[in-house]
Amino acid sequence: MMNKLSHSQQVLILLPILVIIASAIYIFHLTSNSYFDNNRELPKIQGFVLNEPQQLTNIQLIDHQGMPVNRDYFLGKWHFISYGYTQCPDICPTTLLILAQLADLLSASHENIATQFVFYTIDPDRDSQKILAQYINYFSKDFVAVRANNSADAESFQQSLGIKVEITRGYINDTKKNISKKKHIIIATKNDFFYQVSHGLAIFLMNPDAKLQAVFLPKTTELGINFFTPNMLYHDYLKVINYYQQGD
Repeated sequence: MMNKLSHSQQVLILLPILVIIASAIYIFHLTSNSYFDNNRELPKIQGFVLNEPQQLTNIQLIDHQGMPVNRDYFLGKWHFISYGYTQCPDICPTTLLILAQLADLLSASHENIATQFVFYTIDPDRDSQKILAQYINYFSKDFVAVRANNSADAESFQQSLGIKVEITRGYINDTKKNISKKKHIIIATKNDFFYQVSHGLAIFLMNPDAKLQAVFLPKTTELGINFFTPNMLYHDYLKVINYYQQGD
């Protein structure tokens, strides 16, 4: 007979599911009234475009060079914002590599589009400024990594964009447990420390007015793998820019 799951195991198994549900609710809230704007149909992209770009407030972050990042930082350029953490084994580095390929596409064909790529860490306790600088430079010398200095600043920024994060940490008290960590199984003995980060997957696009203009969402394969492609992001980005310029 199978032993009942401990409270710690139940929480760890449910966390990714809860994060996905919370993200879906937030996306529905943004898109429920985002189909037409002044008789202009919103462009169809892999994700959605907001008919009323969302103003971000109370942005207080620090970049990987120690410089402050606030609302004014996002003025005058288009900004792609991805998020994750430096110890992420797959999704986060894969997304950044795809964004680096997108940057190359833009550089080769649309040099006049002022675009900046920003990576936001959801795990500032472990991702110091120094670690972020080393990490982001691996993908591109032109990319910027940002972090919050305290939980209040992190919560404010994450709520503005709809970033859903769950970080679970603690010790295993029983003799031996199998802890589910996304696709991996960790064998933890008594008093072993565990640290799990669960988050959604989306790429946010800020317009030159420092407002959230669009959200790109990944495709999902039959095996349940989420992914972006640089070509998809490239063509959808141009659609959003064209829509934005028509409204000027």
